[in-house]
Amino acid sequence: MYTLNYKYENKELLKKWLKEHTITAKSECFVQFFNGIPQEDVMQKIASFLSKNLPKAHIIGTTTDGEICDNNVTANEIIISFSLFEKTTIHSAEVEYESDSFNMGRDIAFLLDSDDVKVMILFTSGLDINGEQFLNGVTSIVKGKYIVSGGMAGDNANFERTYISHQSKVISKGAVGVVLKGKELHVQNQYQLGCTAVGLPMKITRSYENRVYELNGVPIIDVYKKYFGDDISELLPKIGIEIPLIIEKDGMSIARACIHKYEDGSLLFTGDIKESELVRFGVGSIELILRDSISIDKEFRNSSTPESIFVYSCMARRHLLGDESFFELRKLTKYCSVSGFYAYGEFYSNNKENHLLNEAITIVTLSESDSLNSSKENSAEKSREDETSENNMMHALTHMTNVIAREWQERIDAEIQKNKEQAQQNFQKNKLAQMGEMIGMIAHQWRQPLSAISATGISLSILSSIGKLEPEKVQESSEFIQNQCQKMSSTIDTFMNFVKPAKESQPFRLSHTVDAIVQIMGTQLSNHNIALNIEITNKNISLVGYEDLLEQVIINILSNARDAFDGLEKADKFINITIFMRNKIPVISIEDNAGGIDESVREKIFNPYFTTKEQGKGTGIGLYMSMDIMKRSFNGDLVYKATNGGTVFEIVCAGGDGK
Repeated sequence: MYTLNYKYENKELLKKWLKEHTITAKSECFVQFFNGIPQEDVMQKIASFLSKNLPKAHIIGTTTDGEICDNNVTANEIIISFSLFEKTTIHSAEVEYESDSFNMGRDIAFLLDSDDVKVMILFTSGLDINGEQFLNGVTSIVKGKYIVSGGMAGDNANFERTYISHQSKVISKGAVGVVLKGKELHVQNQYQLGCTAVGLPMKITRSYENRVYELNGVPIIDVYKKYFGDDISELLPKIGIEIPLIIEKDGMSIARACIHKYEDGSLLFTGDIKESELVRFGVGSIELILRDSISIDKEFRNSSTPESIFVYSCMARRHLLGDESFFELRKLTKYCSVSGFYAYGEFYSNNKENHLLNEAITIVTLSESDSLNSSKENSAEKSREDETSENNMMHALTHMTNVIAREWQERIDAEIQKNKEQAQQNFQKNKLAQMGEMIGMIAHQWRQPLSAISATGISLSILSSIGKLEPEKVQESSEFIQNQCQKMSSTIDTFMNFVKPAKESQPFRLSHTVDAIVQIMGTQLSNHNIALNIEITNKNISLVGYEDLLEQVIINILSNARDAFDGLEKADKFINITIFMRNKIPVISIEDNAGGIDESVREKIFNPYFTTKEQGKGTGIGLYMSMDIMKRSFNGDLVYKATNGGTVFEIVCAGGDGK
């Protein structure tokens, strides 16, 4: 096989050239044309001419942001590539966009997929297709059986309209492609990114498919303004492909370039960026591109000698390299003819997965020969390139930026770990304080049954001493003592359930949670002359989570209410607990009439270590930890409300299974 490239000038000269090279007589001919004049009539003229003069050929075309013809890079030109095969068969197809990008990818892959395929080459329109979803559709059919390559059409960075074609048909929104089939066809692919990630990782906090709204909780347009200035952000999306977002995926650094800016400040990218993914800004580096061109050449050594090379590269590389764009191609042209174009997104296969790339150069080598490539590296050329690398200031500045970012990240991580350890200590301190209180509550609970058991024993002893102890009385007293012991044992079980943390998240009823707490605290509240009123609108109201954590929150609030009554001369002390649903969310309301919280400190009550109690009687972490538990473990909230003469705390239990 071999490939011939032609720079188009007019129909007459092209027709003459085709005849001179006997291309019209070839049966297995694959034609790609790369049109740097993004006009539909120009596209149609070339497609129609080629289809008419090469009726047996399989022809696909695309508009570009630059064309590749051997080691020459052009703009606003038309380059036509003719690949002629001896042992390979070709099949081609097109689809127009109908419903979504995934279905379009699935449909064209279905039309092209068959046995013995070695490579599928696809071109899509460049501005209105979600490239990643398109490739996901392709993968659903191809399933990693062979290499997928190609790219998304460009329009010289105008971002207005792109075109692709198949045979004589021009398409403004869709996909075209070919497959090359043959047991003796050898295909390899390579990619290099050409930009480096800088700065700290940022979290995608709001996105939908390939539209991003927020980074780290800040509108994404404001993040671009912060780091690159108002002037640069105003140039989006034109400048967006030169400062992409970098994602680490499947062991690859993948760039996502901005292709559209919405009025609300959100940005559209070439591929999906999911919420919670971590990204960094990418900065193009000439030095890195030059280094990569050496490594690509090394990858092709000791493999089949390339007879044709197709290059689908990112338009940002051409804009970054300018007149030096040919430099990264020069090592490829020593093997054979090289053709391709600069795209708005590149397709690449790796480990049976298909990826949409930006900022990258993707290379496909083809050969029908079994001869091995044994070329050697030019030591003089390597020395010159290494020297360029060492002296490149961009490399030094990028390295410095990333070192500073790592140092800051290490400081942040250390502070986060410190805060986590402090929070755990606070949690344990609060739990120990509650355990001490609960032991006191158990003492209150046990006083009455112990007194009753003691009185029963004394009664039995007296009856026995005067000879009037009857068997019926012994049986009755024995059953009474057993009943009291069971109550005491139940209190201990409740206490042990509180002390022993739950091992896993489980569903539980809120009515059960409140009943268990009342069993422990009820007697103590009664001894303080506090009426405890409980209203449950539905005993089946349930949560999924760690019940012991919710118990801590309720006990904290009840204990605070009990302490607030101390020293308060009031006849009708009460605590009302109500369990109900609000907008399908369970709520536990705890209301008291203990005088309320002074208005001057209400905003501080959830702060750590803040307490209104006398020194030595309060840690100041009860409400802070309660709020933390509700937010972290139940995705909920703890809300304070002032009432006339008291307080209400609403425990909002949205649900959760974290600890």
